[in-house]
Amino acid sequence: MSAYATHTDEELVRLIKTGDTAAFTEAYNRYWEQLLALGYYYTHQKQAAEDIVHEVFTSLWARRTELPIQSLKAYLATAVKFSVFKTIARDKRRRELQQGMNIPEHTTDVEEKLDARFLQDYLNGVVEQLPDKARLVFTYSRAEELSVKEIATKMDLSPKAVEYHMTKALRALKEAVKKIKFFFV
Repeated sequence: MSAYATHTDEELVRLIKTGDTAAFTEAYNRYWEQLLALGYYYTHQKQAAEDIVHEVFTSLWARRTELPIQSLKAYLATAVKFSVFKTIARDKRRRELQQGMNIPEHTTDVEEKLDARFLQDYLNGVVEQLPDKARLVFTYSRAEELSVKEIATKMDLSPKAVEYHMTKALRALKEAVKKIKFFFV
């Protein structure tokens, strides 16, 4: 058992950001099997899944100081899914080229859908990390399309309090998007 085995994911993330290789190794050992299973679930190829997991951890280490990680497990799982979908799209294009076919025009649509799916998963993770009231206000407003007045009544809050919590949620989402915009350049 490593000295880091009892550390929480949050502690590991903090240590990884400072360049602690032992904390990184603990994160790898803690999650590589689950991530490999996730990658294999989507690719049905052990080697491809291993490559993707390796790529995700390499990327985590290379960009450790700039990544907006709120939940290590959720971040890694989302990164694996995103890499799987990118790999599938890239392999499809490669096969089409090898077969002498033109790349269909809808390929960029596929990539855009994958980017949108990654962004949605990421933002859902950010919403889950919001304080309870901000999360509920945001969910009622966006998912259930309730008005400020309806939310205030439902949550027994003043309309100003609802607006405050909505502003808090939107600011958190805006900051989260700023932190990952390099994925979509």
